[in-house]
Amino acid sequence: MATTTLTTAEDRTEVGHAARIDHVSKSFGGPEGQQLVLDDITLDVAPGEFVTLLGASGCGKSTLLNLVA
Repeated sequence: MATTTLTTAEDRTEVGHAARIDHVSKSFGGPEGQQLVLDDITLDVAPGEFVTLLGASGCGKSTLLNLVA
């Protein structure tokens, strides 16, 4: 589990991540060349946090989850 320290003027809080996706990009090659489907995606999920990926068909939701798997 990764740990990040967030600093504010009033206090310091330590936050752990249940999952972290950091600067992920993915492209697929085809007859028309490379098609970029994910570009520099970053996502932090805190322990106990519930996250939903929403978007139109073909926007990269399943591609992102397949990369995580």
